[in-house]
Amino acid sequence: MNAFFDVLTERWSTAAEPDTTTVLILAGAVVVVMSVHRLWRVLRQASTIIHEMGHVLAAWASGRRVSGIRLHSDTSGVTVSVGRRQGIGMLLTALGGYPAPGLLALGMAALLTAGHAGAALTLYQAVVLLALLLSRNAVGIFSCLLSLAATGLIWWQNDPLIVTYTVVVLAVFYALAGVRGTFDVIRIHTRRRPESASTDASLAARSWRALPLPPFMWLGFFLLVSAGSAVGVVWMFAG
Repeated sequence: MNAFFDVLTERWSTAAEPDTTTVLILAGAVVVVMSVHRLWRVLRQASTIIHEMGHVLAAWASGRRVSGIRLHSDTSGVTVSVGRRQGIGMLLTALGGYPAPGLLALGMAALLTAGHAGAALTLYQAVVLLALLLSRNAVGIFSCLLSLAATGLIWWQNDPLIVTYTVVVLAVFYALAGVRGTFDVIRIHTRRRPESASTDASLAARSWRALPLPPFMWLGFFLLVSAGSAVGVVWMFAG
């Protein structure tokens, strides 16, 4: 057990001073990759993992019991939780998904700029590992294992510069994924209205009678948080 904590402590404090030009190049590369539709359709699964974990953490915070999560090959997902069907707990659970990628990106960027890149990567690994433990289908298990493998070796090798730039890539990716995912759900409400009844925004609108806001208000909330998180990431990296 002591050896485990020694490894964790060593990686928690890993950091290196990132080169501004390299950060810009990496950020630009992430933007280009995410702009390719076929690549985004594959990479979006990584965002879905964090989206569902946002629901999980919100459910736990509001006292609900989480049965598990399921990820699907079309990059959609579902979190199953047990509790009251109406009330603030259900509302918070519904609202937890779309802001999650952006908030994760913001947290990782904050840790990086504070000199704790290793802590940021450790946080990411912990969230995805928890998602793996909660996954209840083959697609979810495979997706989480792939995400863990993609960064796990970097975390284990613990090269300060590589860890730092990996965190840069992850923070930029999840900041943009949060915004893009929000626009995707807005598009469902504006262009594919029959499908909009099952979105998180519609679920939030039905979740708590004491706060009967329409779906478009919750869509605005998603956009505000995701866009604000992305701006925060840019501001921290630019500073």
